[in-house]
Amino acid sequence: MEVQNEIMFARNGGEVMERRTQRRIVRKSRKFRKNTFVLLTMALILCLGTLAMGGEEDVQTKTYYECVQVQKGDSIWEIAEEYKMDGANTEQMVDEIMAVNGMKNTNIRAGESIIVPVTKAA
Repeated sequence: MEVQNEIMFARNGGEVMERRTQRRIVRKSRKFRKNTFVLLTMALILCLGTLAMGGEEDVQTKTYYECVQVQKGDSIWEIAEEYKMDGANTEQMVDEIMAVNGMKNTNIRAGESIIVPVTKAA
């Protein structure tokens, strides 16, 4: 009877160990598939982002200079805002106007003429 109990215990214990092993294998398999999915998804996003950014065409631009008469109440910032290219930074345009005119500060007076660089898409 004792031998029979030991055999039953070994069988049940063996089955329990086998089930645990199978569960571990299933968990590892699921984790592997999940990690693979995440990795492939990230790679796809990276590739699509690279293609989208590389798909932009270089826009040809042409710069010419316009002489602007300063009116009463005008500021260099307002003039820069008016003449800057779409999407350009106003502060950079102010810096360009100051550089072209050899200005040390942003003070302008009514009646003065300043040269404004105007950039247009060609």
